[in-house]
Amino acid sequence: MPASLKASVGAVYENAFDFDQLSRCLQSVSGEGSSSEPRRQRIESTLQLLRSQRFYVAPDGAVEPFRFEFDSCARAAAAFRMRLPAMAGLMRAITAAELEIEGELTEPRHQALLSQLGDHHLDARELALFPDYLVCISERDLQGLEDDELMEMLSHGMPVKVLVRTDDLLPERLGSTGHMAFGARGRQIANMAIGLNDVFVLQSASSNLVRCRDRILKAMNYAGPALISVFSGTSGQAGELPPYLTAAAAMESRAFPAFSYDPSAGRDWASRFALDDNPQPERDWPIHQLAYEDAEHQRVTEEVAFTLIDFVACDRRYAGHFAPIAPANGHDALAAVASCLDREARSLPGQFPSLLMVDRDNTLRRVIVDESLIREARRCREAWRSLQQLGRIGEASATAADTRAPQETAQALPPAVAPATASVTLPSAAPEKERASGEPYIETVRCSSCNECIQLNSKMFAYDANQQAYIVDPDAGTYRQLVEAAESCQVAVIHPGKPRNPAESDLEELLKRAERFL
Repeated sequence: MPASLKASVGAVYENAFDFDQLSRCLQSVSGEGSSSEPRRQRIESTLQLLRSQRFYVAPDGAVEPFRFEFDSCARAAAAFRMRLPAMAGLMRAITAAELEIEGELTEPRHQALLSQLGDHHLDARELALFPDYLVCISERDLQGLEDDELMEMLSHGMPVKVLVRTDDLLPERLGSTGHMAFGARGRQIANMAIGLNDVFVLQSASSNLVRCRDRILKAMNYAGPALISVFSGTSGQAGELPPYLTAAAAMESRAFPAFSYDPSAGRDWASRFALDDNPQPERDWPIHQLAYEDAEHQRVTEEVAFTLIDFVACDRRYAGHFAPIAPANGHDALAAVASCLDREARSLPGQFPSLLMVDRDNTLRRVIVDESLIREARRCREAWRSLQQLGRIGEASATAADTRAPQETAQALPPAVAPATASVTLPSAAPEKERASGEPYIETVRCSSCNECIQLNSKMFAYDANQQAYIVDPDAGTYRQLVEAAESCQVAVIHPGKPRNPAESDLEELLKRAERFL
């Protein structure tokens, strides 16, 4: 025996072991006695269960795996409950297999422990070993049973990621309380989920998804339930305004603010709650500069606030809430909407709230806003201030001057409001530099920073200091890439020009596709 052991390890290790002593430690084991019949049956049963599981794709593809994508909360919850016994059985098999590998499983010692892994006793650590359930649902379908199942899944810690898509924030009519309640249902769902404390909650407009991609990944990787609420902007009530800009306007106006609540980020609200994806989160309303030409053809630049009313003004259904003012009328009795929001609700107005809007002829006009929209804007502002308090935004710097709204802002005139001849026209935002005929270019000042063109070719396209795209080198790519970038641009600001390489393939087709961007 010692000689056989020495020969089996080779000459390299012949001086490393005492083979005489080693041989005395080993016992001869016959093939028949290596495993008892109960143990053999137990191992075969465990292997059979592991091979037949449907929670992961088997290497040989012999068993069809379960589906984990659903378009209904009720169907996802039903599938989870139906599979729960199989999940518990698989956990028993995994535990038994680990003990068998270590050679530590004994019937009297561990059988009672394995039997305790019943059909309904999986903890969070064990649930994390299984795939999450993905539910994609529209906000309008969250009624009755669907709403109940959503709250039950989240409150019971089911391994689910729920994507709720909202297409329309503006109700068709007043609610039972006399309020319009813009976006109330979406806020209610998110607030209830946050109130559960251990649910990851992320809300964002579709225009902001690229910027918050890291938080989306955190939500998907979170060891527990997660709710992702997205406003798409596809209600179809904003005329020619693209859904991408409708979604951006909703977030800008605080009608659908972006925020995240990550239970794993810390113990207090300031650590868990993030509001910094929103524009100018320390203010009531974002403030921007507006440049236009007045009646005397002089350039005027003002600071204007973008409020909820500006967002509502983009929707044709609410055209009746705005009354256009004839150009000949004086404007002394008019005040900017944002400044009127700070006025006492029941005080008699010395000035009427008004808004600057642009009609079909690209002329700037003033319109009067009715009191119902003023009330809703105040409610929206208070809801936003509550979010600021949760995230402790602006505690040190908030002053009356910070929240005081400066002037009115320009928006697209609803189609139902009849345009009239106006005495003021809007010039270009900035004079365009001269460019050669057929040269590709980007309207940089209108870029939404969606990152599409940069991802397509980062040598051809780049961001300036304001994170807005421009063409840094038109020869660093192909004409096809210029056309594809123009087609993928969500705000249509890329103009591919003419081909720079006449030998590039498929130019006839590409020129035809580029016609609408020239």
